[in-house]
Amino acid sequence: MKQSRVWLLIIVAAMLTAACSSGPSKEQSAKAGRMIETAHKARDFNRLLTLSDSLERQGCLAQAEAYYWKGYASDRMKKNRLAEFYWKTALEAASNSTNKEDLDTYAKTASRLANLLSVRGDYKGALKIALPAAQRLEELKCDSTSDYVNLLIYIGCCQAVTDNNESDADDLFKRAYQKHKDNISKTHSDAAYKDAIAGLINIAYFYNYIQKYQSALTWTGHFGEMLNEYEQHSDANAEYIDKQLARFDIYQAIALEGLGKKEEAAKVYEAFKGTQFSKTPEGKINGNDYLAAAERWNEAADNYSSLNAMMGQKEASVSMDDIQELMLKKYQANLRAGRRDTAAAVSMQICDSLDHALALAKILDKEEQAKVVEDVELLTNQQAEKARQKQLGLFGALALLFLGFIAYVFYSRRHDRQLRIDHQELLKTFTTLKEDTTTSEREATELRVAHGLAEATPATAPSLPKGISLYASTIPTKGFGSSICDYLTRDGKLFFCMGDVEGQNVSASVAAAMVKAQFRTATAIETEPSRIVEVISQARQWKENIRLFVGVLDTETGQLNYYNAGHEEPVLLDKEITRLPASEQEMQMEKGMMIFLFNRGLMNVENKANKQYGENRMLGAALQAMKTDARPEPFVASITDNINTFIGDTEPQADIAMLAIKC
Repeated sequence: MKQSRVWLLIIVAAMLTAACSSGPSKEQSAKAGRMIETAHKARDFNRLLTLSDSLERQGCLAQAEAYYWKGYASDRMKKNRLAEFYWKTALEAASNSTNKEDLDTYAKTASRLANLLSVRGDYKGALKIALPAAQRLEELKCDSTSDYVNLLIYIGCCQAVTDNNESDADDLFKRAYQKHKDNISKTHSDAAYKDAIAGLINIAYFYNYIQKYQSALTWTGHFGEMLNEYEQHSDANAEYIDKQLARFDIYQAIALEGLGKKEEAAKVYEAFKGTQFSKTPEGKINGNDYLAAAERWNEAADNYSSLNAMMGQKEASVSMDDIQELMLKKYQANLRAGRRDTAAAVSMQICDSLDHALALAKILDKEEQAKVVEDVELLTNQQAEKARQKQLGLFGALALLFLGFIAYVFYSRRHDRQLRIDHQELLKTFTTLKEDTTTSEREATELRVAHGLAEATPATAPSLPKGISLYASTIPTKGFGSSICDYLTRDGKLFFCMGDVEGQNVSASVAAAMVKAQFRTATAIETEPSRIVEVISQARQWKENIRLFVGVLDTETGQLNYYNAGHEEPVLLDKEITRLPASEQEMQMEKGMMIFLFNRGLMNVENKANKQYGENRMLGAALQAMKTDARPEPFVASITDNINTFIGDTEPQADIAMLAIKC
């Protein structure tokens, strides 16, 4: 009899607990789903964010689904940190559920989050999400959805990059492709076709990105076959087909160009130009991926004239990603097309936009951090509220046990106290993590911009008369490059410059790129080195100090005019080695003479023992190199070998630029 009463009390307590912790009803979920879908289709992401939050607080939307939509809205609004936080919370909320709706949410959340991390370049982080998610979906027999197939594709891409294992990646891609075809054969739906096309786009793009052009061509072929099959579908959208045909042509053209099949690539690009999408600003910018690969810089520069229309005219709306992915490429295309004035104007626009983008990034960082803290507190409060509800339900049932509940009360108090302690510790840990993440992300973005600027100016050797030779080389640093080295010929004269900018930051890199562009502009109108330096100085848009040496060599007479604006004195190599004095500004270069220019990074580079390379070591290396082979290229190569031997595996703190000119 006593045992029956105990079991009755346990059953009553379980029923009360279930009632207190039950999720939203089917009617509530359906109504909430309709509201969410309406905001989603309208692309009203602010409302989508607000709706997800309020419906979840009202208990009309499951926590996992609410945080999925919060992450989706944040991602669309380019708030990547918030999106990552929300999606990780959604994954955790659905990680132990076997409910179909929760599993669907789990799959699409894992797919979105893996994509976000892989696009950011965090391939290991993407694998940490995608691998266990795919394994869990396979174990639960939920491996037929498009989200699971996308996970296979992301795993293949990330493993190919991190492990350099292309064969395993190709096997995963083939599995994904077969899954897509199976879904199409089962449903023949518009969504199944579009999911398959999106997956094939990702694979083709990936192989072009890692320059595996034969594989890219193969998967682009599958993309074309799937697109051709979709055109026969009754619900096929003409505008969608046109856009995907344009993408197909561009990916195919890039792959053919990479394989050296230039004529075939050019024909495919002409087919791309026949699509309506190619005439839009977005289409023109996409087309530049092929034009850049084919070095058709004039056409690429023409296409980039539509960039402002695509990005909008407000400087404040330009992000760091826009600068890196679009504006730097526009600068490079115009520079390589020989449009120096336009390139200089774009570089000015980059400088102006950079300040706005950095300020905007800081504002967004603060907003996202504040929102994450708010949601961490909300989650903690929700957990505490659920714990309190559970406690009340158990208390109501177990009150019949009298003394038995006294122990539970003590336990409850201890639990609450520990929860508050854990909450404070969580906030402290998260605050530290925020600050570290913000700093590292800003530094990484600035470093990418600096490397983009350093690589934007070409250093192809100019056409020189017989008897005069030239060679330039740079030993790069992983940090911010701020060296200045450029040269060009005009009207029988060789114009050259060597210098560097004080500082190791993105501003110094921008200033170095500006000096290079202004040097080329100045040499178009001036022939005197001192006047060229004066023009550059008058046009300066930077605060950093510049050290610059400018020379003009008459390639017919050997007359060298130069001007030293605070830079290291170059080395003159003839029968003996001397430094070129700053007090003089002209000399006659005789046959066999060579002038060797270098920036301050060469003199200051240190080895593991913190010893600098220095002048004596440089002069000794130059003398040995001159005796070994006095031609500019082997001479510079010998100096480079000597520097590398000196520093060993020590990373240079600044880039080292060298230029040798011989008559």
